[in-house]
Amino acid sequence: MIRFRNVSKQYGKDNSFALKNINLEIQPGEFVSFIGQSGAGKSSFLKMLTGETKPDAGGEIWIEDIRVDQIKSEYLPFLRRRIGVIFQDFKLLDSRTAFENVSLAMEVAGATKMEIKRDIPKLLELVGIAHKANAYPKELSGGEKQRLSIARALSHNPILLIADEPTGNLDQTNSYDIINLLMKIHNSGTTVLLATHDQGVVDSLKKRVITLQGGQIIRDQEVGKYFI
Repeated sequence: MIRFRNVSKQYGKDNSFALKNINLEIQPGEFVSFIGQSGAGKSSFLKMLTGETKPDAGGEIWIEDIRVDQIKSEYLPFLRRRIGVIFQDFKLLDSRTAFENVSLAMEVAGATKMEIKRDIPKLLELVGIAHKANAYPKELSGGEKQRLSIARALSHNPILLIADEPTGNLDQTNSYDIINLLMKIHNSGTTVLLATHDQGVVDSLKKRVITLQGGQIIRDQEVGKYFI
């Protein structure tokens, strides 16, 4: 489903590597954790998938049959509709209710009013906050905010879900609740990529773990643990 071929990315006056000669394949339906110290290249890797960052010349990035590194800017919105992204800081709109936060994402993706009215209650039910549909983000706990951001990420039926430090602002109980929700989504067939510093989460998953260091893959374990 995902292929990186000779992907490198250099930044700054000193041309330091954010990623260096990455070759990687991820199959449909996998759950993969990316670990590494800050600056190891995790965020750069994820930004490559959404087209936010382009690789240096010669690198290829594929999502299914889409050559992401060559996609034109006007087609990026269509690519991103196939990808759901969950952020550490939620990125919710404080002036909109939970329902409205999800509906806006659906409107941007081209959903009809009928689809929005039909699907949002199901999404909020899936993530466990149906009773908070009319609440504003300031009225939600950290765990509820992250659940809402997951509902928003799922609103356009993505084939790939990217979770960038989704438990970074949560306590242990809420962290495991969010990871259990990601596993539920994964078990429905969605490919999930998780970038995290949370050793307990990674060790509990017993899924594939890729370790980045200095922009390079130094370890790729089929059933891995957090080890840096």
